[in-house]
Amino acid sequence: MLFLAALACATMALGACSDNDDNDAASATEDVVPGTNHKVLIAYFSEPLPDGTDANTSASRVVAGNRLYGSVEYMATVIGKATGGDMVRIQTETPYPGNFDDLAAQADNERQNGIHPTLSTSIEGFDNYDVVFVGYPIWWYQMPMPMYSFFDRYDFSGKTIIPFSSHGGSGWSGTIADIAGLEPEATMVDGFSTSRSNVASSAGEIRNWLRDINIIE
Repeated sequence: MLFLAALACATMALGACSDNDDNDAASATEDVVPGTNHKVLIAYFSEPLPDGTDANTSASRVVAGNRLYGSVEYMATVIGKATGGDMVRIQTETPYPGNFDDLAAQADNERQNGIHPTLSTSIEGFDNYDVVFVGYPIWWYQMPMPMYSFFDRYDFSGKTIIPFSSHGGSGWSGTIADIAGLEPEATMVDGFSTSRSNVASSAGEIRNWLRDINIIE
């Protein structure tokens, strides 16, 4: 049984197999977004695999309204429609491989060697945003390394960061504390995390969460 559990975790590596669904509970975050009249940005990283074999990964695809989305892309779209915020996809200069095994291997190599891939994404007027939603899947028990590149590039001092994420059973997997450590001059607000298997039905939960944190009425 232990062997089968280990094998399952290896197969679902990008989904971060774990028994702990919320291991960032002690991280310091605010319950609601401070202030009013916000300029909102939704920045997200999503790599849905084109060959359709990614149903067992955190980059799983979602069909909603007869349209195909990456799981985090779908969550970002729900947030964008509810808040009216601007949306931008975080992308790398060198695209990721289009099949699961190669993508998992590259993501693991980046993780183990601390590689921060060069981004092709450029956000005009970033300084004008005061609230930034940041979305990502859990890869190898942490944020994908392009997220570290994103935090390297942009200054979040004085801004409010609101994370959202999809996962394969690991919850936040320590990423709330990671973001707080990377951006100590920003305010962190309670985020939204859900299993990739629940993303397609998460729109109502996402809108309720947005009300709870006082970003929409």
